[in-house]
Amino acid sequence: QPPYGGPTLRGPHPDGAYGVGSAGYWRASQDDRTLALLSHLGALLVSALVPLIVFLIKKDDSPFVREHTRQSLNLQIMLLIAGAVCGLLMFVLVGFLLLPLVVIAGWVLQIIAAVRASNGEMYRIPFVIDFVK
Repeated sequence: QPPYGGPTLRGPHPDGAYGVGSAGYWRASQDDRTLALLSHLGALLVSALVPLIVFLIKKDDSPFVREHTRQSLNLQIMLLIAGAVCGLLMFVLVGFLLLPLVVIAGWVLQIIAAVRASNGEMYRIPFVIDFVK
C-alpha cells in the first residue's frame, strides 16, 4: 500500500480524481472539456485514430485531456482485442453472441466517458488494461 496521499493503483492521481465529483480535482477549462468530449465521440463514431491524434498533440498541455484520451485509447485497444477473440470464437458459434455484446458495451462505456468529460469529471473505464500509460 502506498503511503497516505501517495499514488494509488489508479496511477499518479488519488482516488478522488476519478468518478462523480472529481471536477474540482481537474479544474479543466471549457476547451479541455470540449476536446476530451470530442475525443470520446470521435472514437465512438470514427476510430481510435481520433483519441490517438488528440493524445499526441495535447498530452503535455492538459492532464485532463491526456487522461481522457488515454482512457479512450485503452478502451479502443481492448475492444480490438475482444473483437478479434469474438472473431475466432465464431468458429464455435459463441462469437456470434459475444460480438454484439462487446460492441454495445464499448458504445455504452464510451458514451459514459464522454458525458463525464463534458462535466469536467474523470471516468476510469472499467475492465480496461492500461496499454497506454
